[in-house]
Amino acid sequence: MTLLTRLWLCALAAMLLALAGSFVVSMRMARDYQAQQLFAQASDSAASLALSMSQQSKDAAMLELQVQALFDSGHFESIVFKGVDGKVLVERHNTVELTDAPGWFMALWPLHAEAGRAQVSDGWKQAGSVELRASTRYAYGALWQGSIKLAVTLLVIGLSLGLVINRLMRWLRTPLEELVTQAQAIGERRFVAVPESQVPELRVVSRAMNAMVVRLQAMFAEQAQRIESLRTEARQDSLSGLPNRDHFMGNLREQLDADKASSDGVLLLVRLNDLAEFNHRLGRERGDALVKACARIVQSADLPECEVIRGRLGGAEFALLLPDTVMVRAAELAHVISTQLEALVGDGVAELHPVATIGWTAYEPGESVATVMTRIDAALLQAGTASPPLAGLAIEHSAGVMSGEDWRATVERALANRSFELVAYPVVRTDGALLHAEVMMRLVADDGTRVVAGQFVPAVQRQGRLAELDLLALDLALARLATQTGDVAVNISPSSLQSEGFIAACDVHLARIGAEASRVWLEVSERILVDEAGLKALAQLSEVTHRRSCKLGIEHFGRYFAALPRLHEVRIDYVKLDGAFVSGVDGHEGNRRFVSAVTGIARSLDIAVIAERVETETEWQALAALEISGLTGPAVTRRVAG
Repeated sequence: MTLLTRLWLCALAAMLLALAGSFVVSMRMARDYQAQQLFAQASDSAASLALSMSQQSKDAAMLELQVQALFDSGHFESIVFKGVDGKVLVERHNTVELTDAPGWFMALWPLHAEAGRAQVSDGWKQAGSVELRASTRYAYGALWQGSIKLAVTLLVIGLSLGLVINRLMRWLRTPLEELVTQAQAIGERRFVAVPESQVPELRVVSRAMNAMVVRLQAMFAEQAQRIESLRTEARQDSLSGLPNRDHFMGNLREQLDADKASSDGVLLLVRLNDLAEFNHRLGRERGDALVKACARIVQSADLPECEVIRGRLGGAEFALLLPDTVMVRAAELAHVISTQLEALVGDGVAELHPVATIGWTAYEPGESVATVMTRIDAALLQAGTASPPLAGLAIEHSAGVMSGEDWRATVERALANRSFELVAYPVVRTDGALLHAEVMMRLVADDGTRVVAGQFVPAVQRQGRLAELDLLALDLALARLATQTGDVAVNISPSSLQSEGFIAACDVHLARIGAEASRVWLEVSERILVDEAGLKALAQLSEVTHRRSCKLGIEHFGRYFAALPRLHEVRIDYVKLDGAFVSGVDGHEGNRRFVSAVTGIARSLDIAVIAERVETETEWQALAALEISGLTGPAVTRRVAG
């Protein structure tokens, strides 16, 4: 029972007790007053009758006539005249019980009216005595009517007091509920401030809790800054300020993952010419200045249609990853970079033309990193003999590659016929116990071949049907629950999540399977955190997953670490740490410290951390030592399959 309910019951009990006491006291006083009035009436009438009888003759007929005349007035229950010897000479009694009040009321409030007595004289001698008892009929009627009026009055007073107390409780409930909500939020590691209460006693409590929230927010902000510095240390080249080789290559592997990537793109590489000779002749400081100037140019290079990923691969090599970009746009960007680099000679930063060689090549999901790097090296060799030193190398496709129109027709048939199947990859705890199976879509072509997501998703995206594909994936995953044990995780693209009606459709699908929805894990790419619209859509999806007892997570997490406290506010259950931060964690001190810090702060926010792309057993053991929640990747697949 809540405190307010107890207060309300106490106030109600006190009010009822006071009103009931008032009613009882008032009724007793009214009854006693009626009894006194009846006695007074009987005494006055007895005196009057005695005086009348004293003045008249004392023969029996006259006495009886006087008694009868008074009795016929109907105000007396009995009249008795006795002689001096105590013998009853005349008496009248009312044997008809006519009342103006219910019987139970008269039994509850009995009237005991005393009889009035007076002496009858005959000259100087006593002739007898009269005794009159007034009728209670009219007294009960007056008492009954008075009790009704009193009850109605007290009822109105009680209802009025009840309304006042109810309003008072409502007024008191608001600050109490705010404090309870704040306490629950703190218990869930969500830190929200509430307005200070207008109640002096509660104002002290709310002020103290708000102060605690501010301190906790400051503590988490400090931890976030510390982890951000660790992330920078783990991924950043100290001289240029760009992501280092390990981090960039991790991003390239992610773009080439046929199951998770959704578009092809272009890799562009800038190689400074003769940097070692430049350092030898002019000194390390001049060489560092050239590297920094080249890094600034690479950092400023941008294309509006994609999110450019930059990095420094080595002493003289800088790379740009351009997802969802065509070769022509990469060539335009290469010419811009080349022009800016050649201007360094005039500024005195560089010494000789050409300052750098630039090559680029297309890539597509499903290729290996070695294949793409071999092709970019070939592009750089071509650029070395060109003027200006720029060259691009496209992918050599076989004659059987489908055209854009063929892809459109294939996708339409597949979506119409639901020609897709799921392939599951295990996600486990560090002890090897299965957390869930992460499912990926395969398109089943007309000839029976399986097409990976990296090949058909770009065609689906160009047709604007990605939300339809994601709903189909969810539907297939839910159907899998009926035939497979364990939980299942489904990826949802950020663009689908922000599509109109998508979240409502997800809710319908999850509601259809009832309690089985607790076995579903939904996860969205970290790109959803870029803007407020994405965070708003994520919060709406969180309401659905919380209501349906699903789990909600963020995959490829790490670039927007500052959003982690806010993710807890929208009730994110887990994050999958990007493989770029996991790669080489067994030997990379920066990555190890970063993973440890992320795991610590996520655990304090009750958010699980799962490592992606775990490739070796030694990485597995290192992550287990860092108390990570789960793992997925080639090493996990090999162990589960073995």
